[in-house]
Amino acid sequence: MSDFRARLMSEYSELQIRLEKLKEYILTPAYDSLPEIDRKDLKAQLGHMQGYHDVLSRRCSRLCN
Repeated sequence: MSDFRARLMSEYSELQIRLEKLKEYILTPAYDSLPEIDRKDLKAQLGHMQGYHDVLSRRCSRLCN
């Protein structure tokens, strides 16, 4: 696997882990105790991360298979 493909796969894997951790955090009481503005920002961040994850997934599918 080329260095580029290896980096792409690594980036995808790391993002997937961070995305799952944020999804889990949003379901905790700690999240519920945050000020509304912080909860909104985290939800927005989750949406952007999911979009980025979707793009990386498509790129990995095209380049790594």
